[in-house]
Amino acid sequence: MMNSKIAALYKKFLRGELSPEETAIFLDLLTSCERDELPDLDEVVALDDRDCELNKTTSEDIFFAITGTPLRTPTVSIWKKRWSVISAAACTLLIGLAFLFQFKFEGQHKNTAYAIVHYSNPTKFVKRLVLPDGTHVSLRQGAKIELLSDFNTDSLRRIKLSGEAFFEVAKNPEQPFVIASSGDFDVRVLGTAFNLNCSQGHSRLVLNHGRVCVSRGKEHSIVQPGQQVAYDRQQKQFDVSKADTTIASNWKSDLLSFKEVPLSQIVADLNNLYPDSHLELIDSFQTESYTGYLPASDLEKSLTMLNTAFNQIIIYKK
Repeated sequence: MMNSKIAALYKKFLRGELSPEETAIFLDLLTSCERDELPDLDEVVALDDRDCELNKTTSEDIFFAITGTPLRTPTVSIWKKRWSVISAAACTLLIGLAFLFQFKFEGQHKNTAYAIVHYSNPTKFVKRLVLPDGTHVSLRQGAKIELLSDFNTDSLRRIKLSGEAFFEVAKNPEQPFVIASSGDFDVRVLGTAFNLNCSQGHSRLVLNHGRVCVSRGKEHSIVQPGQQVAYDRQQKQFDVSKADTTIASNWKSDLLSFKEVPLSQIVADLNNLYPDSHLELIDSFQTESYTGYLPASDLEKSLTMLNTAFNQIIIYKK
């Protein structure tokens, strides 16, 4: 059974009644819905109950509307089929064209109809936001969010994340929440709470409650509460495992939490948090790990705690 919103827009498309705004929504729905939500031939045919024979002129008009070129070859018996069948073919081709030209149309639409809203956190403290739909976001230091769609009018709530954030998404089954083009994978939810890190070269989602779907190209994975997911670029597949949801989001309390994390990764995290610090770890501690907490808003105190834990200066500024 196809999505009711898609069905309604299909019917208006068949009758040539789609407005420019509805056309943009139609393309967005076609490229974001699940495979089983797309209609089959019988469903499309059933949408249009008009019953008329096609003459040569009408056939040529339909062919030109689909291909953009005149019908130069003589018409054959297949053009004598009823309008509903030809309309179904037109819709099938439209799906392919929508996927092929989605980015072009989408970009053009957004540039002219919606100004992207930006949020950033340049401070040394956690920044808390409430998005237009009521979604609560804890934005980690150095992180950025872009609202790619108008939450009041668009069929999807689309955003882009750079860095790390904790989301408590306001539930709205009619308007899915999508985090797109933010790292190794896209995230699609209806209403849930999760921590997402989209730092360069490292994307990880930890789900507190609810249910999310992550996707990359044709690959996708469903994540359950208490699980974390990352994308393995070498194996070209999603890696889902158990996670400690408390540790994953401790940074919301201005704490960096580590459990047997390599010191090299901790130094990388601190450099991401403080890009002007240029920290380096001495070679003899490259394979050592650390378990504990560090204050996210106090770099000097963090370095003192790490150096004290190993009884010598192991991290220094270049």
